[in-house]
Amino acid sequence: QLSTDFNTRFVPQTESYAEQAFWSQYSVQTNEPTQSGTTIVEVPKELPKVSMVNSCLKRLKFHLASFDIVVKERTTDTAITEGTWGFEHTKACFRDDIIPFVKNLKDLFTSFDQYLIDEVSEVQKIYKQMKMAVEQHCVAKSEFQSKMETVLNENDRLLKHALGVDIVNIVINNCMNVNCLTVDACEQCVTT
Repeated sequence: QLSTDFNTRFVPQTESYAEQAFWSQYSVQTNEPTQSGTTIVEVPKELPKVSMVNSCLKRLKFHLASFDIVVKERTTDTAITEGTWGFEHTKACFRDDIIPFVKNLKDLFTSFDQYLIDEVSEVQKIYKQMKMAVEQHCVAKSEFQSKMETVLNENDRLLKHALGVDIVNIVINNCMNVNCLTVDACEQCVTT
């Protein structure tokens, strides 16, 4: 059983097709250290601002690309030799499992990115509306203060005028009473 599977799956290097040659260039393992391993993600301690959201999205895209590289490294066959799964298995694994998973993951992050952009746009729109309302109320407040100052100045002017009229009336009344008293005294003097 094992030998028949081996003969059906193993293709000697001299008989490889162009497509197999293409895929085999990705299957060679190098001695260089890989970027695979645990990915550490920083969690913000405060609510995100627009600049923080942009940097988070950039880091998220970077980690997604790193994940893509790690998946390719871990699932790619290192060499087409005896005892390995072989080229066809690796190709089928990519075609059936890895590539659809990565596409779904990218679609998910793309939709997340769009929802985040929509949310930030909505917050900016509300902020602009609030800013315009505050500016409008500041203008209305300054107009009200100007009208209030005009009314107070007019009130002071009318109060001064009324006090002046009262003072003139008091002086005239006092003068009239004094003159009347004096005239009355003179009439008495004349009649007596």
